[in-house]
Amino acid sequence: MVTKYARRFLTLLSLSLIQFPTLATEKTHLIEGTIDVSEPTEVAIVFDCDGDQYVTTLTTDAAGRFIYDHKLPCGETDVLIFVAGTAYGAYVSEGSTTVIDIKGDAAAFSGDNTDESRFYNAYQRAFYPMQYKPSPDVPFVYDDYKKKLDNGRRGALEAAASLSGKKLDRATRLVNAYYDNTHIMLLGMQASYNQADSSAVIDRIIAAIDPDADESRLTGLINHWYNRADIHRNSKAKDMPSYFKEQYAAIDSALVNEGNKKSLYYTLGSMFMMYQPSDADIADFYAAVEPQLAKAPMVKQRLEEIRQSMAVKVKDGDSVPTDPVLISPEGTKSRLSDILAQGKIVYIDIWATWCGPCCREIPFMEKLVERFNGNDGILFVSISRDDNRNAWLKKLERDNPSWPQYIFDKATGDEFMDAMSINGIPRFLLIDRDGRFIKTDAQRPSDSEIDSILDSAIAKK
Repeated sequence: MVTKYARRFLTLLSLSLIQFPTLATEKTHLIEGTIDVSEPTEVAIVFDCDGDQYVTTLTTDAAGRFIYDHKLPCGETDVLIFVAGTAYGAYVSEGSTTVIDIKGDAAAFSGDNTDESRFYNAYQRAFYPMQYKPSPDVPFVYDDYKKKLDNGRRGALEAAASLSGKKLDRATRLVNAYYDNTHIMLLGMQASYNQADSSAVIDRIIAAIDPDADESRLTGLINHWYNRADIHRNSKAKDMPSYFKEQYAAIDSALVNEGNKKSLYYTLGSMFMMYQPSDADIADFYAAVEPQLAKAPMVKQRLEEIRQSMAVKVKDGDSVPTDPVLISPEGTKSRLSDILAQGKIVYIDIWATWCGPCCREIPFMEKLVERFNGNDGILFVSISRDDNRNAWLKKLERDNPSWPQYIFDKATGDEFMDAMSINGIPRFLLIDRDGRFIKTDAQRPSDSEIDSILDSAIAKK
């Protein structure tokens, strides 16, 4: 299962929606921003304070203006700003106002914290992971991505040169750590796509990680350290609940930095919840890790949110819970109910162009559609989760699929995905003639049993 980084991150946290019809100026705001848009646009702002993650979503006015205020437990911090799948960076501090003007891929800063914001924006633009995610249709060329990474580090360090003292030292550490984290990702893709042996280089990078450094948490390096650490590899646990309880205690003993502990507690705890443990196992887990979570109440809150989001809301035999708006390549809008009203068995592929496993299923889907060609009892449909409509259209132009293609309307698509408890894609749905689920998580087109499953569904009257 592959999940889009920004969406996955936001759905795991508590979100608050704030509307700002006009840009107020009578008080000091952390951020006063403008985006070059002609309609209200959603913005997500993320920051870390000592290992606690805070996320806010807000909506601009029709002219693209927004203001952002949030109590900063740490007094000052970097913030990550998501707009339509693109990441920007800024720096905020209590009692000051950072002003950001976003046009296309560029961000200009004025007001307070301008040097810090210019650095942090260059830093995020250099290393934001989605820009290093290869297209499934293009061969992965490590040297091309490594050149891009090196150029990004060079630009980030040039932006850091305007800082001094502790801020310059911190900025330099952040750049080098994020560079290492992204380099590990590229080396892993080199091994996966091109069967290259990158283990020695990866081992050298990981061996140099300081697990108690803030930059290890802020850039994701802490997770690479953990994956190679003895506390993980030498586990003697005999089952998953025992493993997670053991690891919490081991992390607490191995690390000093409480923020870094929180980061690993959250990562491991979310993995535990995603296994959908029983209520008894969850109660036992919480009892065992109480000494750790007592110092990390926000982590426990977020784990409970994940637990609730993972709960199965719709089961086989249930009706489709919502009726999302679907948009065709030509721009025509319809509803999922319009498809279901045709009285056929419906096999739905939920996918996105940025999802490698999704795209790898497409050739199998093509062959599946061909095998059922002429069978009037079943309808095949693909629905994209892309935010970038142009990327979706270009993919369709290249592939020229023979079955109906749609892209979700964002608001009603998000509502549908939440109602279905779908946290990752690809996802395949099989729906009967009455609009009830035969399978809420159906076999993929590449599954050897898919033909017999569809034949059986069609045969039932």
